[in-house]
Amino acid sequence: MANTSDIKRTLKDITDSIEDMSDVDDAKQRKLRRSLSGLRDILVRLPADRLIEAEMVADQAKEFLATATQSRVNQTMIRSSSAGLRQAGERLDDIAPRVLTLCREITDLMG
Repeated sequence: MANTSDIKRTLKDITDSIEDMSDVDDAKQRKLRRSLSGLRDILVRLPADRLIEAEMVADQAKEFLATATQSRVNQTMIRSSSAGLRQAGERLDDIAPRVLTLCREITDLMG
């Protein structure tokens, strides 16, 4: 069962790893941190019956950023991970439309 501590931990791990992204400039890193922080704040406040979907968004964000920052860039994998993150965000659009907006910001920053 999903819970908010898993979501917080996943997004904290992602946010902490941003410093290690040597090929991402400081301005992008700040925007990425801001978007991830906003995503965390929304996801942990969702109703209990939507936490599985919230956890899916956090996991997809982690997967997307891992793919987008690999040393060998694979555009097909980046597009696939980007689509996965956006689709996860769409599942929450009915109760938290800002999640999809933040997912799009993240994929646009790194895409």
